[in-house]
Amino acid sequence: MANVNFALDFILVGAAIWMVLAVRGLGGIVGKTLGLITIGAIVTGLAHLLATLQHRLFPIEPTVESFIHRTVVLVGFVLLVMGFQQIRQLRA
Repeated sequence: MANVNFALDFILVGAAIWMVLAVRGLGGIVGKTLGLITIGAIVTGLAHLLATLQHRLFPIEPTVESFIHRTVVLVGFVLLVMGFQQIRQLRA
């Protein structure tokens, strides 16, 4: 099961890269908004890969490992929210 999770981590990162390719070339506020949302998705996807690699390469206390993972995911979600807030500016 560990190998399946590792493969899924790479699929998550691949999906985030696919998002980058999908929004590439858009300019203005829409491009900036989608750029932030995409960066948030990348960070969130990388959080899972980081957690897997961290567990395999640098075994540390599980609570610290969970804290690091959740902190990286939080950063990703903050970037997502910042992008979604910019969408509100489009309506104004």
